[in-house]
Amino acid sequence: MNFLAILILVTAVATYANAQHQTPFTHSMPALLYSEIRDDAGQYSLTYSTPNGQSHSEQALLKRNAEGTGNILVKQGSFSYIAPDGKPITVNYVADENGFQPKGTHLPQLEQPLSTS
Repeated sequence: MNFLAILILVTAVATYANAQHQTPFTHSMPALLYSEIRDDAGQYSLTYSTPNGQSHSEQALLKRNAEGTGNILVKQGSFSYIAPDGKPITVNYVADENGFQPKGTHLPQLEQPLSTS
């Protein structure tokens, strides 16, 4: 019993000591471009870019669901960044009732789309 109590105490002290040495991420990058438009229905358009080559553009629009009983929020957009090897990476995507669907030249391509049924 004493061994278990000592083990728990040592683990707690080690965890606390490790947490004290971690510094929070505080570096922020100013935006070169930032635009955001929202409406009361939850639809929006968002665009930003930073000096280090990062950019993101996304639009979200309401669409009737297949049953016609409600709406779903369909998102479409792209994001870009510079990889550690200096290569620019761009991902275009759609997120809808079929899930998140990314496309990019650096991503593996499926020979045949997966069935959603």
